[in-house]
Amino acid sequence: MAWKSLFRATVGASALIAVASAGASAQETPKNGGVLKFATQGEATSYDCHVGTSIASQQYLAPHYSTLLDFDTNNYPNIVGDLAKEWSVSPDGLTYSFVLHSNVKFHDGSALTADDVKASFERIARPPEGVASVRRAAFAKLDAITVTAPDKLEFKLKSPSAAFIATLASPWNCIYSAKLLASNPDYPSKVIMGSGPFVFEEYQAGAVWKGKKFADYFVAGKPHLDGFEATLVSGEAVINSIAGKQLDANFRLISTPQMERIKQVRGDEVTFQTVPSTSVNMVTINTKKKPFDDPRVRKALSLAFDRYAGVTVLGDQAGQRWPNLIFRHGNAFAPDEAALKGYAGFSGDIEAQREEAKKLLAEAGVSDLKFVFLNRAIKVPYEPLGIFFIDQWRRIGVEVTMESVETGPWAARLKSGDFDVAIDFNAPSSDDPTEVLQRYVPGTPGNYTGLDDPKLVELYQAQDNTTDPAERAKLVKEFVDRHVDGASIIPTFNPERTVVFDKAVKGWNVAPPFVVGLNLRDIWLDR
Repeated sequence: MAWKSLFRATVGASALIAVASAGASAQETPKNGGVLKFATQGEATSYDCHVGTSIASQQYLAPHYSTLLDFDTNNYPNIVGDLAKEWSVSPDGLTYSFVLHSNVKFHDGSALTADDVKASFERIARPPEGVASVRRAAFAKLDAITVTAPDKLEFKLKSPSAAFIATLASPWNCIYSAKLLASNPDYPSKVIMGSGPFVFEEYQAGAVWKGKKFADYFVAGKPHLDGFEATLVSGEAVINSIAGKQLDANFRLISTPQMERIKQVRGDEVTFQTVPSTSVNMVTINTKKKPFDDPRVRKALSLAFDRYAGVTVLGDQAGQRWPNLIFRHGNAFAPDEAALKGYAGFSGDIEAQREEAKKLLAEAGVSDLKFVFLNRAIKVPYEPLGIFFIDQWRRIGVEVTMESVETGPWAARLKSGDFDVAIDFNAPSSDDPTEVLQRYVPGTPGNYTGLDDPKLVELYQAQDNTTDPAERAKLVKEFVDRHVDGASIIPTFNPERTVVFDKAVKGWNVAPPFVVGLNLRDIWLDR
């Protein structure tokens, strides 16, 4: 089989894990004080972590909240504790027991206990009426959460899950106050009150988001910063603000030309870090609208793309380095180069692909297809991606108009179904299939295609049910094969992530997921 298979089971064996947070290097002693000023692009789509999907939300919210577990950015994808001091897994893989740090406070001064952790995860797994939860499907196996002491709780599963620890470690699993949730289950969408290293201070819409140091933060000596300012900028202002020393960092993504521009102005005064990203860019199709309910039309739109030429055109310009088929480049579940060419749209014979695409459109009776492509108004990477896609569709006779909107309206229109075809992305915090595939599962809150495919749902659940590595790889491949054939989401490219920050910024490493490592707890300024 050309598919690679690698699987490290975390269940079936008892484990007791003591954890420590990532810190500064042994060679440097952190300095306290100062305000970190960094660039953000796009407004938060919601103030509620449990419905978030984009770095546009996470970079504002993460500093204000704690999570049960966390990914170690110094040793990604290792999982460490945040609120959890230690944890164990029963031999049968059905019970996960946690001991929490006992000195944790919310920003309002109230104590954070196991009851708050339970209430938060129950809200994710079984949201009350009127409350959305994007990651509900990942908790389908959760049977019960039991608090055994103020600092202890257990998660009981209906059957073993190959991905449960990684699922718990998602940075979107913010822990909320059980007391406030009891009075208003939707309070996180309106009030920012967590137990993270920084207290919410101020938000000026369209301008800046501020946080200040939480004096009673439970990790001794943290945070080092007095506060942070996330400044909303767009277009060339992102680069100009760093080149001009107005801002300290951009934690999202810059292109190679942008990196070179900053180098020319700042020289060795700035630091760049580059990693392959877990995020992938894709095109979501609204199957509830005609003619996109016809799989022939959707497949034609995918066949139009010359993905191999795309990485050449978009590599430096927009950071798109590899043709993508759901799993990122280097993921153990990604097909190798030879196997990839067996999938529709990845053959390498673009002329044959486009002839087939034209034939499919003719069969569907839409040789003169026209539609509006909904894009995000963010210069890198979405502007060049949109231009590339439209050019590719033009080559099969499809006329497309691009409509670029800010992040908030873009997200709202996807959720409401007010679009034909739209730019989309998948930004998992881990490489585990249960998380990676979640956005591709019909009917889940993060899937906006409107597709009805019970078989895909069945395959998704089956791959999470098995702890046999070979069986799981087989089921994952079946899911991918069926999804690509249905073409409700068109896979496109996998980017690398290059970030830039002033050399005075210490204690932070870029991780492959865009949404990991954004709580700013360990950052300090060498000034």
